[in-house]
Amino acid sequence: MLVLFETAAGYAMFKLLNDKKLKNVDNIYEEFSTAEKAQESLELVAFKKFKSTAEAVDSACALHEGKMNKTLKKFLKGKVAESEQLAVGDAKLGNLIKEKLDVPCVHSPAVAELMRSIRSHIDSLLDEHKTELNAMNLAVAHSLGRYKVKFNPEKIDTMIVQAVSLLDDLDKELNNYVMRCREWYGWHFPELGKLIQDHQAFAKVIKTVGMRQNMINTDLSGILPEELEAKVKEEAEISMGTDISDLDLIHISGLCDQIIELSQYRAQLFDYLKNRMTALAPNLTCLLGELVGARLISHAGSLVSLAKAPASTVQILGAEKALFRALKTKKDTPKYGLIYHAQLITQAPAKLKGKVREV
Repeated sequence: MLVLFETAAGYAMFKLLNDKKLKNVDNIYEEFSTAEKAQESLELVAFKKFKSTAEAVDSACALHEGKMNKTLKKFLKGKVAESEQLAVGDAKLGNLIKEKLDVPCVHSPAVAELMRSIRSHIDSLLDEHKTELNAMNLAVAHSLGRYKVKFNPEKIDTMIVQAVSLLDDLDKELNNYVMRCREWYGWHFPELGKLIQDHQAFAKVIKTVGMRQNMINTDLSGILPEELEAKVKEEAEISMGTDISDLDLIHISGLCDQIIELSQYRAQLFDYLKNRMTALAPNLTCLLGELVGARLISHAGSLVSLAKAPASTVQILGAEKALFRALKTKKDTPKYGLIYHAQLITQAPAKLKGKVREV
């Protein structure tokens, strides 16, 4: 039996001198436990050295995808006699070799164990090519890594999935920070939280003013409208809040800095998401809006998966828990998922909402 083994330096073909050793899978590792035993059982028949790193990477990628490139095809031609079998490490590759070259291939647990044993003693089995093998291992590993992580234009929707997930995380984080800030500063100036609803403006006012006693002499025209500024200053004079120390204010101001920075970054991220959605899925963006469209893509996994999904699946995306709960309890299934938040549906009359969601 012949054995095809792929290395970073080239293709190697060994001849197994005793086929009976493959009968018992458990004993194979013992038969090849040392380099001397491996050399006694295997004989190098042929070795095809790669001309360059590019050829090595091309061959490695082809094998990874279960394909047979020209280099391997030329190497195998005329090497295997009709009466012999070829042991391969990949069943898919074996089927391909059998189909194109009419070479009978074998892939089994015993062959897999044999490949493992060869790999552990490859330096001694390819002693003449040891230097080339060690040098090519590192080069091919780096090149193959770059190949796998290279930018793929078909996967640009991954950026949208990550961006919308980060946007949702930022919203949760911001909400926690703002609620904590309102509650914390509320002990000092409780009326301010009711007057200013905008979170970023609320944080900026605290950062600018500090103690409520400074409110009267502070210009807030760059943050608040004139009428609201007057109300805030009026409430500051008659506030029922308690006094706080300078140390308390330092920590509250630090929290306000975090809120302002996160709010600004969220705005930048939303602009980025809007531009990405407009470029990648303009029709979806026009129909449902940037956020709903991005969440649908994220939930489906990719734009292609979303496009292939039937309408009945799209309309309940995001409501899977409610769907399975309804099926389990034998109650009415949900009619909407993420698509419910689309402006097109929320603005539709109640009688037409069902038809709009199906369209």
